Amino acid sequence: MKLCFVRHGETDWNATGRLQGRENTHLNESGRIQALQAAEFFKTGDWTAIVSSPLQRAYDTAQIISETIQYRGTISTLDSLMERDYGEASGLLPEERHERFPDGMIPGQEPFEKLKERGIQSIENIRSVFPDQQVIVVSHGGLINSVLYTLSLGKFGSFSTRLYNGSISCLEHRNHQWEVLFYNQRAFELHARNYDS
Repeated sequence: MKLCFVRHGETDWNATGRLQGRENTHLNESGRIQALQAAEFFKTGDWTAIVSSPLQRAYDTAQIISETIQYRGTISTLDSLMERDYGEASGLLPEERHERFPDGMIPGQEPFEKLKERGIQSIENIRSVFPDQQVIVVSHGGLINSVLYTLSLGKFGSFSTRLYNGSISCLEHRNHQWEVLFYNQRAFELHARNYDS
């Protein structure tokens, strides 16, 4: 099975550095272009399913990809693909977060261990529904990075990798385990490497 994560396209909150969690923000013009660019990568390959976080910025990204590659199925949504809940830090700019929570302890924030468990459970759930298939999964930076962190045993992902909006990270499941094929790549970078989806 191959599973390719796409981080949703840019929103105005992304552009200003405002922390997004469960807020239902929308793509801006740059975000729509990023979604179109990501879709170019998926024009080849036999993509049998598209699964998305239900949050608007992710679902709109999934819709743009679906329309561009002329996907004929229905986009599935999975609540466990939603972004990390950042509690009282949600919506704050970096300087506001540092001022209000200098010790990094944020009331209401989803614990990282829980986020990791949710991320891995998400890909396992998708694998159980779409075994031995190729699936596009549209989600969020925090969630995707937690999966990358877990599968790489901390070599990349959370705490060290800032995912680009519209970036693609692909996993493959074989021999009873997940392998990261590549991560945080934009479509033009994959084309430059002649990487075929």
